[in-house]
Amino acid sequence: MSTHPLAPHSRPVRVTLAEQAAECIRQSLRRNQWQGNLPAEGELCRELGVSRGTLRSALAVLFAENLLSPGGRGGRHAIVAKADGRKRRLHVLSGNLVRVLSPQPRFIISGQTQIIFQTLSETLGRAGLHFEFEHHPGLWDLHHPDSALSKITSQPNTVGWVLYRSTQVVQKWFAAAEIPTVVIGGIYPEIALSHGEFDLVAASRHAAGIFASRGHLRMVFLTVERATAGDLACGREFAAAAAAAGGRAEIVVYDDTVPDLCRKLDGLLLTNPVPNAYLVAVPNHVPATIGHLTRRRYPVPQTAAVISRMDERLLVESIPTVARYQVDAERLGRGLARLMLRALNPAIKTSIGQCIVMPEFVDGETAGGRADL
Repeated sequence: MSTHPLAPHSRPVRVTLAEQAAECIRQSLRRNQWQGNLPAEGELCRELGVSRGTLRSALAVLFAENLLSPGGRGGRHAIVAKADGRKRRLHVLSGNLVRVLSPQPRFIISGQTQIIFQTLSETLGRAGLHFEFEHHPGLWDLHHPDSALSKITSQPNTVGWVLYRSTQVVQKWFAAAEIPTVVIGGIYPEIALSHGEFDLVAASRHAAGIFASRGHLRMVFLTVERATAGDLACGREFAAAAAAAGGRAEIVVYDDTVPDLCRKLDGLLLTNPVPNAYLVAVPNHVPATIGHLTRRRYPVPQTAAVISRMDERLLVESIPTVARYQVDAERLGRGLARLMLRALNPAIKTSIGQCIVMPEFVDGETAGGRADL
C-alpha cells in the first residue's frame, strides 16, 4: 500500500450548499428561465430547498459576479442580463459592501439614529449586502475634499455610500461622482442625491405655533455647529413661523458640548427681554437645558418652555414630562435601504428618490401653559 499523501488536485473538493444554490440560479439564468427579476426570496427558497440564510449567501456571490442586482420589493432582485445572455452596459456592481460616511464615531450617535442604522443594515442584509460604518472627522473641515473622497471611495468591494451629517461640499462631490449614494437628512439646494429624513422642518414650524399659542413669544432655536442642510432649514422655518405668529426667534449655535450650551444659555439670560421658549435640536441636551435654566432661577415649565425637536429614550421617563416630536426610526431605516437598492438597480433609469417620515408631537409639561408676560 502506498503511503504517499494524495496530490492536491486529487483531493475531494467540498462544495457548500450556498455554492450549489448559486450554481442552480446561474443555470436558470443561462436558460432565460426568468425575465427582468428573480422570483421572491421565499419562492426561491422553496424551489431550491434551502433556508433564507443559505439563499442570501448564494445571492451575495451572484451580486459580486454582476449577474444580479439587489433591489425590489420582497427580495425580487433584478437580472443584470439581456435575453441573449449579454450583460447590460449599465452600472456594474463590484462588491457587496455599503458604507456609511460620518463625521462622528458611532458610539456617540443618538439612539434614534442607531435604530436607523440597524434597520438599514438588516434590510440591506436581506438583499445580500453588508453594512459598514466609517468615521472621518477631518473630512468635514475640508473645503476641497476631492482628493480625500477619491481615496475613501476607492475601497474595494464597495457598491454604495450613505452620508450622515454631510456638508454641502461632500454632497456636491458625491453627486458629481455619480456614485450610488443616499443621504440621511436633508440635501442642499441644486444637489441631486437620494435622501431620507424626518420632516423636522414641519416639526419646527409646529413648535413655533405651540409656543405662540401658549403665550411664549420670545423663542430660541438651540442647535450645534456644523449644521446640516436640515438643521439650517429648521432654523429658518422656526424663525419665520415665530414671526408669523407675532413672536421673535433667535438661532443660537453651540459647540455640541454641555459646558458651551450652558455658556450660551447664560448669555441669553442676560438679554432683555429674556427668552421664554426653547426648541432644542439635539434631544440628548434637553435635560441639560432644563436643568441649567432651573438652577438659574428660570424653572421649566413655570417661567420657560422647552420642546425637543426629536424623541429620545432618556426623555420618555423624564420629570417634568418633556414635549417632543416622536419619530419612527425603523420606518426611515427601511426607506433609506429601499433608496440604496434603487440606486444600485441598473434596471431603473432614474435612481434619485426620497423618503420623508412625518414626526408626531407628544405634548408634555415642559411646553408650559401660558407664560407670565
